[in-house]
Amino acid sequence: MQTAKIVAVDAIPVNVTGPRPFRISEGQTAVHTSVILRLISDRGVEGNAEIVCAPPGKPEEFPEEVMGAVQRYVMPALTGTPVDRRAAMAKVEALLKGRIWTKAAVNNALFDLQAKLLEAPVATLIGGRALDQVPVIGPVVGMASPDEMARISAEEARAGFTAIKIKVGETVEADIARVEAVREAIGPKVKLRVDANDHYRPADCIRLVRAIERLDIEHVEQPLPRYDILGMAEVKRNIGVPLMTDDMVASPIDAMNVIRLQAADRMKVKVTKHGLDGALTIISMLEAAGLAAVLGHVFEMGLAGAAESHMAATARNLAFPCEIGSMRPMGTTVDIIREDLQPAPGFIKVPTGPGLGVTLDWDRIDALRTDGRRGKAA
Repeated sequence: MQTAKIVAVDAIPVNVTGPRPFRISEGQTAVHTSVILRLISDRGVEGNAEIVCAPPGKPEEFPEEVMGAVQRYVMPALTGTPVDRRAAMAKVEALLKGRIWTKAAVNNALFDLQAKLLEAPVATLIGGRALDQVPVIGPVVGMASPDEMARISAEEARAGFTAIKIKVGETVEADIARVEAVREAIGPKVKLRVDANDHYRPADCIRLVRAIERLDIEHVEQPLPRYDILGMAEVKRNIGVPLMTDDMVASPIDAMNVIRLQAADRMKVKVTKHGLDGALTIISMLEAAGLAAVLGHVFEMGLAGAAESHMAATARNLAFPCEIGSMRPMGTTVDIIREDLQPAPGFIKVPTGPGLGVTLDWDRIDALRTDGRRGKAA
């Protein structure tokens, strides 16, 4: 493996369109956009990862930015270099400021390539598999009328999911009605997670959470804007429900600031945003601080989901079920891998093959790609 080299880097933009829009407080969309990253070695083996352009309605990184970053910086930095994950990441970090989703995918693709060359699963490289399948929540329920959200949530509960996550972020009164309707529909035994996506200011957030505390909420996620870390600390001191942060943690440094300022009880960790190395670091920091991590990204395809599953199968200090995603919030099961990782509700299988253990479906990729090219060798 020490002599293997990366000889080519490729990036493929793809869109998936669902039959219904998925709405959060920041916008809505029926189209999901990702970029497939390929690191091709001189051994005929390649490492793959999914760069997720998320969230819906307000992308963190536009596909044009991702493609430009890969072609202008990642490609020349890595082409011709040895397959050395840490050295390769140091090169990319030195060239790209920000661009956390792009850099996370580089890290994940390097893990995939390294593990394939070793003929081992990624889980082996990051600590060893403890689980063969990982419990997951149902497809996230987007913002809609209380009755519609209750209907979808009830269907998921009947299907066997043990936790439901719903999106809110309109007015306090409208969101209270949404949470009340969903809790009534799913009954008392199913966990209920509420995500407001940066929508509220502290006073209104406190009023909302105090009104829904009686409904047995597992946690409230990122109700304040991502930069208001002191506001999150204020909210945490004034509510009786666990508070979770997501958007304000782009790096381990951000995670440390949340821990220092006691601004959350839980933290969302995304392999798609932090990379496998970054996710491991943050989860370890949270464990040392006595805080829990919730793993996953609810809007991703199977390539990213596979990377999340390897982390979920090995990491300690996770609050199950995980939030490993799919396109099902938009009403579609279209994917870019051949394997079905979720054949039954409530669990995702952890692939056992080398690397991430999944196979890209090139016929499907050709149907979804937006760059006009076709075929693996394009």
